[in-house]
Parts: sequence; C-alpha cells; structure tokens
Amino acid sequence: MIVVHSPHHLLHNPPKEFISNHLEAYGESPERAEIILEALMDHPEVELTRAEQFDLVHFHKVHGADYLIYLQTAFDEWVTAGLWSEGIMPEFFALGHLRNRPPAKSPEGKAGYYMTDSCTMIVKGTWEAVKYSGFTALTGAKCLLNGKSVVYSICRPPGHHAGFDYAGGYCFVNNAALAAKYLQDQGRPEADGDLKVGILDIDFHHGNGTQDIIHKLKNMLLVSIHGDPDYSYPYLTGFESENTDKNVNFALPPGINDEAYFETFQKAVNILNAFGCCYLVISLGVDTFEHDQLGNFKLTSAIYRKLAQYLINELPIPTLILMEGGYNIDFLAGNVMAFLKPYIQKEAIN
Repeated sequence: MIVVHSPHHLLHNPPKEFISNHLEAYGESPERAEIILEALMDHPEVELTRAEQFDLVHFHKVHGADYLIYLQTAFDEWVTAGLWSEGIMPEFFALGHLRNRPPAKSPEGKAGYYMTDSCTMIVKGTWEAVKYSGFTALTGAKCLLNGKSVVYSICRPPGHHAGFDYAGGYCFVNNAALAAKYLQDQGRPEADGDLKVGILDIDFHHGNGTQDIIHKLKNMLLVSIHGDPDYSYPYLTGFESENTDKNVNFALPPGINDEAYFETFQKAVNILNAFGCCYLVISLGVDTFEHDQLGNFKLTSAIYRKLAQYLINELPIPTLILMEGGYNIDFLAGNVMAFLKPYIQKEAIN
C-alpha cells in the first residue's frame, strides 16, 4: 500500500490556540503526523513515498486567488507591521454581510476576513507546510490515476474546514476537494462530461469547507457523518436541513456508540454507491474515538477496522484516504492503523 508523506508539515508548528475561553498548546501538533508515520514504518507491506510538487493551478481550481495570495504573504505582512511575531491570531471576524465587501487593507483586517476562528494560527512556515499538504493529497490522487487501488496521504495541516476563501479549524487548503478535482480533471472523462467523484467525510467535525467548495464544482458528492453542530464545531453548519444533490449530512448526537454509528455509515455508503462515483476520497478523522478530547462520540477502536472492511466490500473503487482529525496522541496511531489494516492486507494479497 502506498503511503504519501512530506516532512514539510514540521514547518507549521504554532505555539498556542485560543479555545474554550483560554489559551493552550496548539492541538494540531506536528507530533500527530510523526507518530502515524512511525507506526506505518513497521509494516513491510507499506511503501512510503514523498509528496511530489505540482503546479499551483490545481489549488486555484478549488480556492479563490486572493485567498491563496493571502496565505502566501500573511505572515511576512503581519510581522512587518510590528504585530505579534509568534503568529497570526485574528482579533475580529467578518460575519454575514461583511464578507460581501473586500477585506480591509491592514493585516489585522485581512486576518479577520480570511480566518474564521481563533484556534487556527498562521506562523512563518505555514504556507510551505500547507502547500505540501496539498501536494501530499495530489500525489495520492496521481497514484490512483496510475493504477493503485488505495492510497493513504498523511496530510498535515488537515483540510476539510478550509472553504473557498477562508481558513479555520486548523485547515488552510482543502485537501479533499483539491484531490477530488484533480482526479476529475486528470481521469478519463465519461461520455456525458466530468467523471463522478465521491467524498466521504468521517471526521467528528462537519467538513464545512468541503461543503462550501463542492457546491461550486460539478459531478461531486460529499457525504459527511459528524457530531451535531448544535453542540460541536463548526456549530453553524452541518445540519441535515442543508442536504442537497451535492452534499448529504448525517448529524449524530453526543454519546453515539459503535452500533448506531455503523448503521448510519451503511446509509452513507449506500448513497455514494447510488451516486455512481468512479473514485472515492475519504476525509479520515479518528476524533470520533471515545477518548478524543475534541469529540463527544463513544466509538471504540474496533469500529475503524469494521468501517474500512465494509467500504472494501461494498464500494470497491479506487480510494484515496486523507488524514484529517484525531487529537488523543496515546490512541491516534492505533486508531488510524485499525482503519488502514484491511486495505494494507487487501493490497498485500493482490
């Protein structure tokens, strides 16, 4: 099984975030990707490969040009203005109708326009890390186009909260949308137009950024299973009332267990099957685990293997798995490996 990674993620190492009314150590730490990579090194069936470089034109297909320029220039502009050298943390947010006008010219104004929360920080190395996180996703997609049946890309920073023109939830570039669009553009078109790509988001938090971008693209379907946004980040999006022909949300209550979650998971896979996608992109978050500090589900480690095996049996199409959330360092690698092992075993047999 191919696993794509990049050491560039280490360049994004914010010192802190503002969450739950206080400052604390940044939850989306470099250690997350490193311990997953270390666990994968122990498997001879795994082939580790470095992310390739790609033209940024692919990023422009899912994100606004002004936003991408902001990500590339934000930190230098911020520091040049004499602001906090540890990193960018917005002091206000452009809400509602304020986003219908151009951003302010000051670094503070731009931060509040392009960033949606105070738990997401831009530091000196953020853009380089973000760029290679996207390259990691694109390399995985390219491997599928070259004939691989499954690829796991250790994308860091994660991506599913990044919208067309905003960052948030530790995310800056939407890796799932980026990879899906690349698969569609570079894959063999169907007779009636672009081939269909499905995105299955099983992170605890709703992929609000992916939903935002998917509505601007054709022949893609996002199916997301996540915590009830009345009680969980991003709070204002991810309700089932938002369901369209482009996205289907399953918002689940706090405390849900393996059995009830699996019933919903089966429904999600059936929807993707009916959609008829040629490729599947999975936004894998294991913050659904019972001991994850940023989730409120009660899923055990055993469920992740069951989910993967069900996908292998019921949706046997080329699959790209992208890393999203999961913040309990003591269990993170084990839960990721539980999901990947059925795919690793399948690839070893083939």
